[in-house]
Amino acid sequence: MKKRIIAVIVSLCLVSLLFPVISRAAVMPYFIAVNDTLLPFDEDTMPFILGNDIYVNVTVFESLNMYSIISRDMERVLLYRGVETYLDFYPVRRVTVDMDGNALPWPSARRDQDRIYVPLRQVCEYFGLSFTYVEVPRGIIDSEQVMLVRIITSSYINDPTFMSINERAMRNAYNSYFAPPPPPSPGEPLPPPDILPPPTYNDVTIYISFYNISDESTYAIMDFFDVQAASGYYSAFFVSAADIGQEPGLIRRIAGTGHTIGIWLTEGTFDEYLEASAWLFEAAKVKTLLISASNASQIAAQTAAAHGLIYWEGPFEAVQSEELTLDDIIPMFPTDSGLAANILFPCSRDVAIVLPGVYSFLRSNEYTLERITETTQPVFAELIADG
Repeated sequence: MKKRIIAVIVSLCLVSLLFPVISRAAVMPYFIAVNDTLLPFDEDTMPFILGNDIYVNVTVFESLNMYSIISRDMERVLLYRGVETYLDFYPVRRVTVDMDGNALPWPSARRDQDRIYVPLRQVCEYFGLSFTYVEVPRGIIDSEQVMLVRIITSSYINDPTFMSINERAMRNAYNSYFAPPPPPSPGEPLPPPDILPPPTYNDVTIYISFYNISDESTYAIMDFFDVQAASGYYSAFFVSAADIGQEPGLIRRIAGTGHTIGIWLTEGTFDEYLEASAWLFEAAKVKTLLISASNASQIAAQTAAAHGLIYWEGPFEAVQSEELTLDDIIPMFPTDSGLAANILFPCSRDVAIVLPGVYSFLRSNEYTLERITETTQPVFAELIADG
C-alpha cells in the first residue's frame, strides 16, 4: 500500500532543525480543488496540516493563473498574481516578505524534498482569494475521515454539490492511491522496454534579449533573473534615450546585475545613438557599441556599418502578439544541429508571465543559452527570420 503523504518528512538531523516534523494530523489524506475543478489526488497536490495552518504546494496556485519562481537551491520562492503583486518566501530563513519589502508575521513556507508548501489562509488573504475546508461525506469515502480543501476565485457550485458531482472521481482516485501493488506475474520476466532518452539540443544556441524597458513589467522580468542568477541566466536589454531618462535606476540595476546593455533606435541615425549613449554613460557609466531597431532597421544597419557599431537583428514581430503563451514561443526554437536563434522580446506583462516557462523549457531540453555581447555576431535560424 502506498504511503500516505506526510508533507515534510525529516530524515537528517540538519534538516530536522530547519523543518520540524509535521503533526499527526498531517497523515490524513486530503483532496484539493480549485474553483470547480478537482485536482489529482497525489503527493504533488495534496495539502497537509501543521498546527492550525493548512499548507499547499505552491505550484497548485498555477491553476489560478498565478505562477511561482523557485530558486535552484530552493531557498527563495516568488509567488505572483499578475505582474505587480507577489510574495517572497525564504523557507530556510523562515521569512516571508511582501512586495514592499516588509517582513510578514506569517508561518514560514515549508520544504519537502523538491516541493515548497505555503500557508493557505495567509496567501489567500494577501491575494484576495478564499478557500473552504470541509469533510468528504462518508458515503463517498467509507473507510476513514477525508477532508477537501478548495481554493476559490469564482465558483458557482457550493461544496456539497461539488462533492456530489465529483463523487465517483473522488472515490476512484482514493481507491487507486491506496490500492496495493499488483502481485508479480508468474513465468519468464518480460524484457525491459526500450526507453529512449528525451532529445537534447545542446548544439543549438539561443540568444534572448529585451527592449521597451519603460514598461513596468520590466521589474518583474528583473526579479525573475535575480532568482535565476545562480543558474547563469543573463540576457541583453536594448534601451532608448527615453527609456534611460525615465528609468535611470532600472538601467543601473540591469548593468549592475551583469546583463548586456545595447541602444534601441527608433530613427536609426548615428545622432540618435550618440544621444542615447551619452544618457547611458551618465546613468550607469556604461558604454556600448550594440544597437538594434524596429521600424528603422535598414537605417540602423547602415549606421552600424558606417560607424563601427554592432547591429543586432531579431525577429521581434514574432513575439508581439497579445496574450502570449509558451505554445506561441516554443516553435521559435530550432531543433536542427548547429542552428542559432535570436529571440528579441518586448518587456510586457505577457512576457513577464511566460518567461519562467520559456527558461524551464530551454533548460529541460538542454539548449545552449548565450548572452549577447559586443563580441558576438548576430546570427539566427533562417526559419525564425522568416516568421
